[in-house]
Amino acid sequence: MGYLSCNAESTIKVCDPGNWDYYRKKPKKNKPRIRQFRYTDLLTATNGFSSDSFLGKGSHGSVYKAVLDDGKLITAVKKTSKNCNSPADNEIEILSRVDHPRLVNLIGYCSDSLCKNKLIVVEYMPNGSLYDLLHSSSCKPPGWSSRVRFALQVAKAVQALHSGSPPVIHRDIKSSNVLIDQRWNARLGDFGLALIGHVEDVRIKCTPPAGTLGYLDPSYLSPSDVSTKSDVFSYGILLLEIISGRHAIDLKYSPPSVVDWAVPLIKGGDFAAICDGRVGPPVDEEVIRSLAVLAARCVRSAAEKRPGMEEVVECLTVVSKRVHAGPVWSNLRRCVRCVHKPMAINHPVFEGSEEAARSSRCGSRRNSRKKVW
Repeated sequence: MGYLSCNAESTIKVCDPGNWDYYRKKPKKNKPRIRQFRYTDLLTATNGFSSDSFLGKGSHGSVYKAVLDDGKLITAVKKTSKNCNSPADNEIEILSRVDHPRLVNLIGYCSDSLCKNKLIVVEYMPNGSLYDLLHSSSCKPPGWSSRVRFALQVAKAVQALHSGSPPVIHRDIKSSNVLIDQRWNARLGDFGLALIGHVEDVRIKCTPPAGTLGYLDPSYLSPSDVSTKSDVFSYGILLLEIISGRHAIDLKYSPPSVVDWAVPLIKGGDFAAICDGRVGPPVDEEVIRSLAVLAARCVRSAAEKRPGMEEVVECLTVVSKRVHAGPVWSNLRRCVRCVHKPMAINHPVFEGSEEAARSSRCGSRRNSRKKVW
């Protein structure tokens, strides 16, 4: 799959996205190949998988920091648990086929005779996970600009997976699987539960449902129920988590589910009530309204009524522009002395008609029922 770009040498050029440097805006000189490492090299690189190199626990094992190539390459090595090679094989198979700047990409693996369990070598993410940023008491909570940026970057990652040929269904989208790189950008990782192929494929139809409690699509009850919309539901939970700073499931609250708590407030138009109290609502009220309505659409119980990830990316792109224009909108509101009062809404997103679907798209202010600023 490619995309179109223009340059001085040719009007139209088809580029390979996997061979495109998104930071330098030009093709990569040498696309790295998947490497096969020796166990002894990884043992040395992790200081014998010592506690000093330990980074954390993953879904199917432990993760260690590894320094390779005489200090020139810093990676993360995922050491699978005993009798848990299937997720590792699955992750290697999928990540060897995909490469995207919003994913934690595969560098190589180890499966030699000295290694009892397969080792996966991936890009090192030095700034922890999105879960840490949102929930750790030792971290300053991210502002709205960062939250929207993370949400958009993860959405782009999921969109890239779904639009692949064949598509990839992640099945375990959650804040602890969103890692933060050295540039403070979000990357989606951990493909141990992912499925590659079309939903009608026999192998996918025979794979039991899997995921994480709190993020798992309630309509995904049997292998035949899996679809890209299952990822959309999990993404909606993640978006509510980003907005509110609450865990997907938190027994300290009633109701404990972030969906059961947030969606009624969104339906009632009380968008500020779901904002993380540590940072308060964004300056531009339209930002939180757009985010909240989008999240509510993603977690609809009927999978066919959820938006696709392409639409989610379009919506968040508009929201991102509004966030960065926040001070301008704030000054404009002060100049015209416009006072906003909370109001209950019957947003079209909850009414299910074709007109409702059209008018609920973010950025389409012409169809909005009422302006709020």
